[in-house]
Amino acid sequence: MPNQISNISPKILIITLISIGFNNYFLPTDAEETGKALIESTCKKTQYPEECISALESDPGSFTANVTGLTRIAVEKSATKLVETLHIVETLVLNATDYLTWGFLVNCRDTYNISVPQIQRGLQAFDRLKFDKSYESVEAVNNAVIGCDRQGWTLPILTQVNRALFRLTKDTMMILHLLF
Repeated sequence: MPNQISNISPKILIITLISIGFNNYFLPTDAEETGKALIESTCKKTQYPEECISALESDPGSFTANVTGLTRIAVEKSATKLVETLHIVETLVLNATDYLTWGFLVNCRDTYNISVPQIQRGLQAFDRLKFDKSYESVEAVNNAVIGCDRQGWTLPILTQVNRALFRLTKDTMMILHLLF
C-alpha cells in the first residue's frame, strides 16, 4: 500500500504549514485566553492597567485577538494617539501668543512629526514579525513625549495629551516585550 503522505504535493504542504504558522501568530487557539480575560491579564502586566484596558476594549478586535493580535492593536492605538496629539500641538502652535511658547510648541510638533513615520515603520515591522523593531518605534514615540515634557513649559492641555500618549506608549512597550 503506497504511503498517503507521499501523494501530497510539496507546494500544498508548504502553503499549509505557512498558513498554520500565520494563524498561530494572529488568531487564538482553543488553549489560549481571549476576550476580556486576555485584555485584563495582559494589561495587569503594564504600568497603567486601567488605561491599557480602556484603550484595548475600545477596539472590538481586541475581544477575539490572541496576545500577538492584541499587541498589534496596542501599537495601532499608539499610532492613532500620536497623530491626535500632533493635531492638538499643531493647534496650540497656531494659537501661541508669545514667541517662547511658540518655539517650545514647534519643537514638540516637529518631534512628533518625526515620530509618525517611525511608528508606521514599526507597524510594518510588526507585520513582518520583527517585534523588536516595532518596540523601538514605540519607544521613539515615548522618548519624543519625554523630550517635549522636559522643555519645562506647563500648558495644561499639552500636559494632559502628553501624559495620555506617554502612558499608552509605555504600556504598549511592556505588551510588546511579552512577544520577545
